[in-house]
Amino acid sequence: MLSKTLRTLVLLCCTSLPAGVAFAELTAAAPVARVHHVVIVWLKEHGNADARQRYIDISRAQAKLPMVVRYQVGTALPGGREVVDSSYDIAIVASFESQEALDAYLKHPEHKRVIDKGLKPLVDRFLVYDFAEAP
Repeated sequence: MLSKTLRTLVLLCCTSLPAGVAFAELTAAAPVARVHHVVIVWLKEHGNADARQRYIDISRAQAKLPMVVRYQVGTALPGGREVVDSSYDIAIVASFESQEALDAYLKHPEHKRVIDKGLKPLVDRFLVYDFAEAP
């Protein structure tokens, strides 16, 4: 049950709409085209569970950077289908509100420190895929 104040506010907002404008039109703001930074990693100690966990633990520091909206890290699932590549050790998806936020993340001193001092020594090779969500 809505409080009396909230009910009044909703009623006031709904009755103040210009003619022909639906409430749903006002609440359906243009979608934000988030940017995603996907990193696929093959470790020097490929398949080693301890090395994978070490990488995951170190990489989680990136999630604390202010421009990061969401940070996900995990290990490859064995693929039972021909089209699934499970040859890597770790995958990361970092999400940002904009290309500018991703650029700021990549230049951030803490990001560079974690990469150079913590993660690079563990890595054999990696691939990066950056993409913007379609509107």
